[in-house]
Amino acid sequence: MRLIYCRAMDRLLSMPPWLRALLANFALWTLVCALAGITTYSDRIDSGDTRSYWLMTAGWWFGYSVMMVQSYLLYMFYRLRPAWLASMRRVGMGYLTFLAVCWPTAMLGLALRRCLKFDLPPTLGNAWNYVLTMDKLEWFVEYVLLTMAFGVVVAILLWRQRRQQDRQLAQALLSLERQRLAALRGQLEPHFIFNTLSAIGAMVRMDDKALALDGLSRLGDLLEYALLSSEYDWVEAAKELEFVSNYLDLQRLRFGERLQVRIEGAHLLDDGVDCPPMLLQPLVENALRHDLECHEGASDIEVAFVRHGEHLKMLVSNPASLQPAPSAGLGIGLRGIRARLQLAYGDAASLATRHVGNRFVAELSLPWSCRQ
Repeated sequence: MRLIYCRAMDRLLSMPPWLRALLANFALWTLVCALAGITTYSDRIDSGDTRSYWLMTAGWWFGYSVMMVQSYLLYMFYRLRPAWLASMRRVGMGYLTFLAVCWPTAMLGLALRRCLKFDLPPTLGNAWNYVLTMDKLEWFVEYVLLTMAFGVVVAILLWRQRRQQDRQLAQALLSLERQRLAALRGQLEPHFIFNTLSAIGAMVRMDDKALALDGLSRLGDLLEYALLSSEYDWVEAAKELEFVSNYLDLQRLRFGERLQVRIEGAHLLDDGVDCPPMLLQPLVENALRHDLECHEGASDIEVAFVRHGEHLKMLVSNPASLQPAPSAGLGIGLRGIRARLQLAYGDAASLATRHVGNRFVAELSLPWSCRQ
């Protein structure tokens, strides 16, 4: 049964929109006629009507056939002229026009059905004479049915318009978010390249060609990862840490034994946690700039990974120096991280910075999940 249902739905969805609308229109009116047939059949004894339920329902279907065509034409008109649904004033004008045009013809269609019931020739003259003798209840019923038909058609089309607008808005927002993410990545890559080249420039100024060449070779490896990872929304956090370790090896060519970094809790990343690329390196770079470049001694930088409930916390800390860093960089690293976290996680991730004692701490909190 499920297979038959799926095949039927596939065939229905493959039909042209006008044909689906036509079938749905006649199906709804057939349901109305079936309900009307039940009412008529329940009163057959009092009225002396000996027809079967199906014959009575067929009679109602024939009588309402004019309204079936009218409602379908109304639907197709609004499909082709959606601007007529743009305001309540236009909807009201359309409603009054629909009643003025369709009410008399709908009454004639019902009268023709009554002519057949009483064995009268189905002529316009006989139908019109019957319309003139109809009681007010029958006029009111026709008015209610036409109003319901108009309301259903307008409601369906407004719902379709709203759903299409929501879909277009979602696509526009997704496109905008992708553009913003691409722009942030475009900022991050020059930012990383600029600061790394500055480090190699310092080696060149030290007149150590071998060290500078080694630095250029390592820079090539780092740039390969940076460029490749920029093509993906998510990378393994373990690879991010590996990238940071290679970055620290490059910086160690410049600072030598002065560069001291402790990494704790790295085993947590073996669980396959994913994150957006290039999140950790700017934090480590910021710690280096505000530590080693502010004095002549050894660094004291800590990188720690901690699981806190359903979040992975990455903490990077360095001594808070009273002297400003001589190389301020481009100033977009932390700001870019916060913007990218918002794009990737919304409010589920955060980057907080604070002073704890005499240390500056940057805390990156990410949802503990393999992929969002």
